Amino acid sequence: MNVVANKAAIVFAEWAVLWSPIVEKDRRKEAWSLLELPGDFTGLESEYWSAFQVGSPQPKISLLLHSALDMEGGQAREEWMRVFHFLGLTWKDSTLSPDHLAPACEALAVAIQNDDGVLITELCGRYLLPWCERALETLESAGSPMTVVAKQFQSDLLELG
Repeated sequence: MNVVANKAAIVFAEWAVLWSPIVEKDRRKEAWSLLELPGDFTGLESEYWSAFQVGSPQPKISLLLHSALDMEGGQAREEWMRVFHFLGLTWKDSTLSPDHLAPACEALAVAIQNDDGVLITELCGRYLLPWCERALETLESAGSPMTVVAKQFQSDLLELG
């Protein structure tokens, strides 16, 4: 694996941390910094949670890919389980749905490590870039400062080529 691919895999492993609702606050803050997102996470934490995790009555944009993309949930989860199986990833004791953005980013990081261009293209084209489009549309219309997070995520995906 070349240095560029290794760096990209690390970037998406950090995105997985940022999107996960089950990581510790300090680890999420570290991921924010490593991804070079603007501002201090501590000062933006409330807006982050409202935009992506537990807004009232719901987050502005769902991190469940099927929900954000108006897809049938069972089919989306099944597709992601096939991706995990193909990559040799196990699904033990996870509290997140397989089509949640955090495990999706973990799978993408492994696909990058494996230099699997076809899988990378499919994951980005079918799920991740459409999620970015929906997130940007939703966050921009809400005037959310978290638009910058979705833009950076989209930019990192587009850099994969």
